[in-house]
Amino acid sequence: MTLYNIHIKDLTLEVIIGVLEEERKNRQKIILNTFIDYDMDEHFLDYTQVVEAIINLLEYKKYDTLENALGGICKALKVDFPEIKSIKMSIYKPEVYKNCLVGVEILKKY
Repeated sequence: MTLYNIHIKDLTLEVIIGVLEEERKNRQKIILNTFIDYDMDEHFLDYTQVVEAIINLLEYKKYDTLENALGGICKALKVDFPEIKSIKMSIYKPEVYKNCLVGVEILKKY
């Protein structure tokens, strides 16, 4: 088995995500980074399809927490792309504080 790693860096979107009333009404900027290990012996993994899947999930679902967003995205990606062996993903909210990025990261191994 040979594992390859797809890197998706600084995917920036305006989405509905958060628990506060204002966050449920107004889109806010998020930055997503993903590192996906996959076994090319099983199947070629097209990173353009992965990016589109992530964008669709974030634009059409309204997650209440960053943790739920990360868990939901990882679950959907594994279903759509079974050759995935691990996913490390982070989501940051760059506009919460002016002097730092705040966010959450997940690591899923299959």
